[in-house]
Amino acid sequence: MDRLTFLLGLGGMLGMGAVKLPWDKPARFRYHPLPDLPGQQAQANPGVAGAFAGVSNGALLLAGGANFPNGYPWQNGTKVWQTTVYALLENGRQFQWLPAGALAKPLAYGASVVWNEQLICIGGNDVAQRHAEVFTLRWDAAAKQVQTGALPSLPLALANQAAAVLDQVLYVFGGESNHGTEKSLFVLDLQNPAAGWHKRADLPGPARAFSTLVAQGSALYVLGGRETSKGTTTMFQDAYLYQPQQDTWAALPALPVPLAAHSSIADGASSLLIFGGDDGVRLQQIEALNRQLGQLPDGPEKAALVRKRNDLQSIHPGFRREVWEFRTDTKSWVEVGKLPFATPVTTPTVRWGQHLIIPSGEVSPGIRTPGSWQITVGKSS
Repeated sequence: MDRLTFLLGLGGMLGMGAVKLPWDKPARFRYHPLPDLPGQQAQANPGVAGAFAGVSNGALLLAGGANFPNGYPWQNGTKVWQTTVYALLENGRQFQWLPAGALAKPLAYGASVVWNEQLICIGGNDVAQRHAEVFTLRWDAAAKQVQTGALPSLPLALANQAAAVLDQVLYVFGGESNHGTEKSLFVLDLQNPAAGWHKRADLPGPARAFSTLVAQGSALYVLGGRETSKGTTTMFQDAYLYQPQQDTWAALPALPVPLAAHSSIADGASSLLIFGGDDGVRLQQIEALNRQLGQLPDGPEKAALVRKRNDLQSIHPGFRREVWEFRTDTKSWVEVGKLPFATPVTTPTVRWGQHLIIPSGEVSPGIRTPGSWQITVGKSS
């Protein structure tokens, strides 16, 4: 039966009620752009990567991060770590960013979670070193500023780690320390922080950073990540389930592709969502050229390779745009959407009321976006 015959056949059925055609299936995700971050010193805001982000007392907080305000890496621009804290406020359907204070020092590439109306900021680095401090930011609506607090420092300085809260306990996994890439899992009872941090069982797979840790039900999930050693990055496609009560890990079906610097979040009782991420293909090409450059003397051949490497950075296709879902009940992966905008990485996906927010982030090497996106998630089919 061709499409015309099919449509004519439906005509006699219209009195029976609305008919939903298969090509009219509603999209599961709806996307709405949010205002850009406000300008600084009379210049447009370039956006930030590696910022801390979460919701406190009705405001979305975005704190710290790093960017290239004075030229991209291939233009010999220098990365600058930031201290500014922004608050995004909603009034009806109108959104507005406000400056909300400053961090005690420039900081980026830590982990952040929300608990008890506080944004908990964990570790991170600056231009010189990694840090172990853990602090909180709480939005004070009356003062229109953030109030800061402190929690016990991590057992070791970490950057590019992952974190989640489950049953009033803060979990911090992996990352990069002064000793290399980690596979450790540390826990802090948020109702008794004075008891300090405790180490749990290590991940049975390779050490990794730029991974995600997602809490759902009574379990935690580690998804993807990467490890860089001696200028070479290995991307990971594996996934793991952690059971806190048993302190045990179990392998799960692998991700559809290797991913790092992605964001993931629980959706309902049996679904985890991943928005985009870096598959490492272009990164590994750039690293291969960097290794070649390290062995060449100055001259025409080296200059040509520098141009080739810079082109790989400046003419970058962007990161993966797929939205993947992992069903924790059936232990299966499926692609459920595609982002209609350049995918930001090294930024978390934050739940704000009935919506998800992807705030700022890095859309290609060295390039940030000042924009953020609101995502409305429909029910899975």
